[in-house]
Amino acid sequence: MILNLSFLGLVVALLLYIYREGRAYAKILLATFYLLTSIFGIVHDVTSTPRSEFMISLFAINFSPLYFLMGPVFYLFVKVIIGRERLVQKDWWHIAVSVLFLFNILPHLFSSFEEKLILAHKIVEHSEALYEAKYLFIPTFIQSMIRPIFTIGYFLYTGFYLYRRCRIKHYFVTHQVSILWIALIIVLYILLNTASLLVLINNIELGNSKHNWLSPMVLRICFDIKYWVYSLQNLSILFIPYVLFSPQYKKKKHMTSRAQGEMVLSTFAPPVKRAAVSTTYEVPFFRLEEIGHQIAKYCVDEPYLRSRFSLSMIAEDTKIPYYQLSYYFNNHLGVSFNDWKNELRVKHIITLIQSGKAQQNTLEALAHSSGFLSRSNFVKAFKYNTGKTPSEYLKDMKNGI
Repeated sequence: MILNLSFLGLVVALLLYIYREGRAYAKILLATFYLLTSIFGIVHDVTSTPRSEFMISLFAINFSPLYFLMGPVFYLFVKVIIGRERLVQKDWWHIAVSVLFLFNILPHLFSSFEEKLILAHKIVEHSEALYEAKYLFIPTFIQSMIRPIFTIGYFLYTGFYLYRRCRIKHYFVTHQVSILWIALIIVLYILLNTASLLVLINNIELGNSKHNWLSPMVLRICFDIKYWVYSLQNLSILFIPYVLFSPQYKKKKHMTSRAQGEMVLSTFAPPVKRAAVSTTYEVPFFRLEEIGHQIAKYCVDEPYLRSRFSLSMIAEDTKIPYYQLSYYFNNHLGVSFNDWKNELRVKHIITLIQSGKAQQNTLEALAHSSGFLSRSNFVKAFKYNTGKTPSEYLKDMKNGI
């Protein structure tokens, strides 16, 4: 059963990766999480039930460092999708423990296949023989104890992070389905690793005193939890088809990934002034991330410089439903469409001023070419985004301020 559910998880991981939009890091991280959990399920099934010695020699131990990535990868997924935070260089530290245990199993990885087959034969006879594998500096038993504790700690921290972000940003009001699904995964994996830890402690006691530490009913519950976790994890996402299948758009060839990344950051940066939040409908976080990337690609041609640029124009050109665009700006970015549009126009004008265009044209001409139809709207938008009027900005630039 777990084996079949694990293969379903592999299919989910593949769909998430295929049906992603550009640099959709959240989708990539979620696909990676499903890949890791599927590998864990396959290895668990191969080593805990009678299988061929060949399969055990291939899967047992060799993938164990990957188990230490499940917690970090899911945390980074929540950080990107809920916290709207960028992945930064220091995030690489989250894989440090996995790398440590990769070095730890090098003696087993580089042992001959004949030695692995001998170990596999022992595992078939008695699963506890798994602890006889050659490790570098941390015994198998200690590694097996650290893994569930480490993973429980990561998922608890992820739950705390989710609660804190929802409390600050009131996301639970507008993204209830997405939040509940993420919370479900957190609870499931805390339960799974708690059950694994209890079974491991029971096995230790059984080996020492020949008596079970846990009652038969508790042991049965611990084993059943694994089936429930894999079932709910892999089946629950099928009830949110939007996560798996999202609208796909062709990339523009002249746009570099660097330019796209910079534009995405600008569209995800909330301004000081907040727009009114609507709670009449919900657009999942997964879709909001994709809308951000699609708008970023759309804005490469600077359509916001047109005087009649509007939300309806974006909806018509990108085929993104109007209500989703409205929700994206008002609820996700927390900015009105006009403020967002004016910010891009002001940035464009500042670029022109810094390149010397203000010496060849009046500020009014630059403003008109950037989509502003009146001087008063231009001055108001410029001061709102820079804290200075256009004249003050030019004066300060000449004085080197």
